[in-house]
Amino acid sequence: MIAAIVLALAAATPAPPTYVVERVVTQGQSSTRVSVFRNGVAVLARGGPGTTPSVVRQPLTDVELRVIEQVVAECYPDLARFAGMGEAPVAGCVELRLAPADREALVVRFPVSAAPGFAASRLTQALDALERRLAKTAVTREDLRGWEPKVGERVELEDGRVVEIVDVMSAGDKVVVQAQVGDGPASIFVSADDLRRMAVRRVTK
Repeated sequence: MIAAIVLALAAATPAPPTYVVERVVTQGQSSTRVSVFRNGVAVLARGGPGTTPSVVRQPLTDVELRVIEQVVAECYPDLARFAGMGEAPVAGCVELRLAPADREALVVRFPVSAAPGFAASRLTQALDALERRLAKTAVTREDLRGWEPKVGERVELEDGRVVEIVDVMSAGDKVVVQAQVGDGPASIFVSADDLRRMAVRRVTK
């Protein structure tokens, strides 16, 4: 029993970010998120309360991914100076999340009507161009808000990975899921709430 509790608590520890950069723009109760994952997949997700989010996912070329990585790396030092600022809720907020492979993950928030300097503007231009490209394709996300993960089920994540649920555990007031990635030995531990957020659709074998 003790071993199971220790395992569950360890499983609840957040995994390192799988994205290189994300931008979340919140206006009212609606939000738009643009993400670039380390495996070269770009995602555009839009949604609001009571609606099924729309999700578009496209692979980037190696060159496109390297360009994004370079922009993120070059903007990181300047944006790091603004980390922790603008934490108070505002009407219309931009949240930039940077996670270069060799740096600590960074979050910067500021009002939609303002931007903290040249670095944020440069990164915004790159993400705006990517968002316009992704918006040309419409893909509907499966509504998984009421889904309760069960052992043996498979889901496709936003970054294109397919995972199979191999264990479901209780950790205090959370439900923690262990999911095997693809057909290999690697697995991830996430809360059921996070898995519902990350999953695009259920996959049949």
